[in-house]
Amino acid sequence: MQCIVANWLRCEHDQTMMFQSLRYGLALLLITVSPAAVAQTFVQDGDPVARIYIAKPTAASGDGDRSPAEPSLMLAIQELNYHFMEMSGASLEVVELDDPAAIEGSAIILGDLAARLGVEPIGESVSGEAYRLLSRDDRLLIAGESDQAVLFGVYTLLEKLGCDWVMPGPIGEIIPKRRTIAIDPIDISQTPDFSMRQLWYRGGASIVTPEEKSRFQQWLRRNRSGDYIPAAQQTRGHYWNFFIKKHQDEFDRDPTMYALRPDSSGVLQRRGPQIESTHPRVSALMAQDIRDMFAKRGLEKDAVAGFPIGPADGLGFSQSPEAIAAGSERFDTNSGVADQTDHLVLLANRVFADLGDEYPNVLLGFYSYGAHSGYPVRYTPHPRLVQIFAPIDFSRYHSVVDDRSRTQGEYRETVEQWAELSRAQGNPLIFRGYNWNLAENMLPYTKVRIWGEELPFYKRMGIRGLSVEATKAWGINGPSDWLFMQLAWDSSQNWRVLLSEYCRKSFGAGASHMESYFLRLVERQHSAGQEAGSYHAIPLIFDRDFVMTARRDVEEAIRLADTPERKARAQHFLGGIRALEIYLDYHEAATQFDFLAAKRSFDEMFENWQQTYTQNTDLVAREGPEYLDRFIRPFIDGAVKFTSAPFALVSPLPDEIPTIFASLEEGLQRGYHRTDLSGDGTPFAPTRTFSTTWDDQRLTDRGGSVWYRLDFELPASTPDAPLFLFLGSFDDRATVWVNGERAGTTKAAFSKPAMFDLTGMIDREGKNMMAIHVERSRGISEIGIGGLFRPSFLFTGPSEGVDLPLNR
Repeated sequence: MQCIVANWLRCEHDQTMMFQSLRYGLALLLITVSPAAVAQTFVQDGDPVARIYIAKPTAASGDGDRSPAEPSLMLAIQELNYHFMEMSGASLEVVELDDPAAIEGSAIILGDLAARLGVEPIGESVSGEAYRLLSRDDRLLIAGESDQAVLFGVYTLLEKLGCDWVMPGPIGEIIPKRRTIAIDPIDISQTPDFSMRQLWYRGGASIVTPEEKSRFQQWLRRNRSGDYIPAAQQTRGHYWNFFIKKHQDEFDRDPTMYALRPDSSGVLQRRGPQIESTHPRVSALMAQDIRDMFAKRGLEKDAVAGFPIGPADGLGFSQSPEAIAAGSERFDTNSGVADQTDHLVLLANRVFADLGDEYPNVLLGFYSYGAHSGYPVRYTPHPRLVQIFAPIDFSRYHSVVDDRSRTQGEYRETVEQWAELSRAQGNPLIFRGYNWNLAENMLPYTKVRIWGEELPFYKRMGIRGLSVEATKAWGINGPSDWLFMQLAWDSSQNWRVLLSEYCRKSFGAGASHMESYFLRLVERQHSAGQEAGSYHAIPLIFDRDFVMTARRDVEEAIRLADTPERKARAQHFLGGIRALEIYLDYHEAATQFDFLAAKRSFDEMFENWQQTYTQNTDLVAREGPEYLDRFIRPFIDGAVKFTSAPFALVSPLPDEIPTIFASLEEGLQRGYHRTDLSGDGTPFAPTRTFSTTWDDQRLTDRGGSVWYRLDFELPASTPDAPLFLFLGSFDDRATVWVNGERAGTTKAAFSKPAMFDLTGMIDREGKNMMAIHVERSRGISEIGIGGLFRPSFLFTGPSEGVDLPLNR
């Protein structure tokens, strides 16, 4: 980004930021302005004293009709006058001219007319978004590479006048009231650091209403989001399942095109949704699909176009001899399966070879994600192979350069290796991320530090574009989303300085207290030593003291804020703090086996969400209740049901249970399921199940297959009635034995409970042994989680109403 500033005291950054910008190789030049230079006035004491000038639209036909001005240019005029009217009560007259010499008096000159006066951006961008603002006496000229760039220049002018947009809708508009609007002479030229700066709401109309989407699109535009999408972004997506559907007849004729992988009983079978990427017909079909698409679209063969080749989401990759022979012999540390990066590089190289030189600008790509998130060690990627980094399997609470993270270092090294390759041969690189904690979007969370550290890193690594999926929750993610857009345009800025600016503009006299809250939230996430996502690490990061201090900060900010709008903006964050307090109540009750109290807190989470949603629908994610229903309700409803009449709790399973990491087959061979344990001498070591996470116990590198063994006796008061086991939640398939007899095996069901009938297997008056094997069968169900992770217990009651595994 280039920034040429006539008055250093009015530049966006202080001197420290100037040196930081220079260190990152950004050009920042100063122009000395004569002491005689004076401010240009647009509105004086509520009366307009300037006009807005644009070039007359060109003739559209020989009949003298003229085409209308471009939409972005008309929007620039509308936005200028809207904000001027809100500031001062005055708007400026708009004049269309053919001859710049006819401009009279104080003027704001936009677009092509400004370019005719010799104003052009210093530098250029592939996205056509570079612009320049230049003062000449009583004229302000704003020109750009496109009309959209001119619009962005207008927003920069409004920012210089004190305007900002901290969230969607009128409540997010920062527009200072002043009767006179003037600006000191300026010369600013800017280009974006990232050509693509996408922040986009997830879900369809059931999650985001048209009104919410419209407000968001306006906010994005005002924060210079842009609409440029590079061809490299066309290579995104999980593709293999669509590829199978498109060529179903081919797969039916030749099932060896499917991945060879084990079924639920461990027998290797050819099946989807993954494919045999080494099969020569697969690469040939992909190449033919590309030729067909060029023909269908009528594209010239040298056109730039991108195509995805990435796997279906999840695991289930081929274990055929051909796949093993083509691999790198590495294993993905998160999923525990063979690393697939080299397989995908080999597939891409073969598709490129099939295409030959006939299509010289075709790009192929896949997500750097899951079991294919590494750097290839066996095959050299083709120069037109795109990497789209989607780091879903690494810490949710630390940035890629945060040394406190145990997992981000691996990801950082991978990005650095791809960046070195990109510098050497031009491979396009894209970042695809998330603005929230994925499987949890109701509790306090922030990415202000994460974005503040990551976006400068991505800029240095040569990443071309940013695509970030967002959940609509401005009462949680507001500061992060605003700061992301600032850094996506100019990554040299300091995130702490930006956070202070956000708080000052949003909360006025309450800014210091809100900033204290956000910084305390940042520090908790950064220093707690937790990396697991979703709800599970929350009680390990936050406590009652945090809730009390956070609420005190926000309430003091509300008291001090000097306008109703500023008070309302601070009020927005109380809902998330209250949600955290309720969740801590829920978790405490559930882990003490007080399920009725836990259910009351669970229901209260819905009520708190509804209250916040009623206050402003932009504040909370519409899918918040859906997440509660999906990830927590099955457990808590089941726990309440089977500990209430006609059922009764017999005995809780302990939090700490003897554990050993081994596959199902290994455990069966070693007799882990039998009462007379033989094994191989390796001791079972205790691990905790529901009070903490695998990540917190440093167990995530052990793989996803684990055995538990515990000895137990029934209480003397146990009724002579059917006896069952309630397994609270597990990741993600469980098999249970009691006294050597198998009680059943579940389907893969992450975050859902399962019941097992133990009647007839139990010695009601003596000692018993229970063995539980849990195996992750679908990859990383949620980062940092594994094995048993919610309370489990024995209960009695009638057999009716107890759903049991089908394959006992």
